[in-house]
Order: sequence, then structure tokens, then C-alpha cells
Amino acid sequence: VRMFRANWPAGGGGYFRLLPYTISRWSIRHINNVDGKPAMFYFHPWELDPEQPRVRGAGAKSRFRHYLNLKRTEPRMRRLLADFCWDRVDRVFLGGTA
Repeated sequence: VRMFRANWPAGGGGYFRLLPYTISRWSIRHINNVDGKPAMFYFHPWELDPEQPRVRGAGAKSRFRHYLNLKRTEPRMRRLLADFCWDRVDRVFLGGTA
């Protein structure tokens, strides 16, 4: 999303776990309504598993980046799915020619 003369990542992953949900929601609304474009959102399957095994010996930066807010990801995803209309990439970007 464009803000303060710069492009900021707002499509999911670690940013979705790190930042408050309201920022993700605002960003998607901004892309949809102000930019007039569909938003693309991504996540990694492991981000939905807060009980995943921890990697021994991982550094502080890696632990922060990988494990932060894992317990919040699924509830946030459920809220995101309820707050917006979603569809397949082919229908959104290619006009539905699957």
C-alpha cells in the first residue's frame, strides 16, 4: 500500500502477525477502495500452527520473525475472511477463465 511517499508491504505473512489487525484491514480496504484494485493476501501454512516444533539453536531474530503471534494468526485469518469478499486468482485477475 502506498503511504508517506513509499510502498509498504501489506499482503500477509509476518506483517500480518506482527502488526495490529486494523492495519491489515485498513490496507486491504485502501487497496480496494482508494486504489480501485483487488488485494492479494498470502500466508504460509505453518503460520496457522502455533504448536509446531521449535527449531533449536535458532537466533533471536529468526525466532522473532518465525514464531511471533502464531497463536493469533488463525483467529485473525477467520476475521479477515469474514471482513472481505475473496475469490480465486484466475477469476480476479484473468476474468474467470479457468
